[in-house]
Amino acid sequence: MTAKRISGTKEWSVESVNCLSGCSHDCRYCYARADALWFGRIKSAAEWSRPVLREKEVTRRRRKVKGPVMFPTTHDITPEFLEPCLEVIRNILEAGNRLLIVSKPHFDCIEAIVRETWRYQEQILFRFTIGAMDDELLGYWEPGAPTFQERLEALQVAWAAAYETSVSCEPLLDSHCVQALVAKLAPCGPKSSAAPHYITDTIWIGKMNQVRARCVAGTSQQAIRWIEAGQTDRRVREIYEALKDHPKVRWKDSYKRVLGLQEATAAGQDV
Repeated sequence: MTAKRISGTKEWSVESVNCLSGCSHDCRYCYARADALWFGRIKSAAEWSRPVLREKEVTRRRRKVKGPVMFPTTHDITPEFLEPCLEVIRNILEAGNRLLIVSKPHFDCIEAIVRETWRYQEQILFRFTIGAMDDELLGYWEPGAPTFQERLEALQVAWAAAYETSVSCEPLLDSHCVQALVAKLAPCGPKSSAAPHYITDTIWIGKMNQVRARCVAGTSQQAIRWIEAGQTDRRVREIYEALKDHPKVRWKDSYKRVLGLQEATAAGQDV
């Protein structure tokens, strides 16, 4: 019997928690929106960009699980829904869980989470999604999400407050500048000792999955080809060779399959 493949959110967590249906970040490649359309939970892509609060998920009493809990996975933590997201975070932590907070971070939201959760600091790992440094690219693919500078400042706030910090470059939006992005976030080498280090944990690199199937209608074919050219097998191997010795860089399942690397065999194993 073939073992079930561990991929996506299951690489990092044993349980996913969400409290919204939809997300105002409106990312063109959003897998959750594609799924919602496919299964008829929404009637149009535009509907996804107007999130609806799921009250029962906000107030639900959480149980302790054996492994990391990831929040959120199908939406983000945005200013208009910060308070209910904070309630969900508190409920997860109060149950004694380890919490992986994954976000394209708004500075004010991360500052508030840091302020409200300091008692549970040792249970929390932040993982901020930063797929490029170019705001034009970020703005095209993730039109409602923060700029690179705001994401960097949010990372700095969490790091300065002594939280565990990490970054997800999945999807990698700019394969040409991935080395510069990694060097900006986690300098490595003989000349890096005086440079600021804002990542205590890891940097994950992965593809944009199912690009043509998931991208919202109207996405530029030129933009799609740019992404595809940046994640060919050849380009994946080039990126791997350039960064394989960096102590903080890790590879998502989409890269591991190309590279022939060992994939996770249990949920939450690669957190």
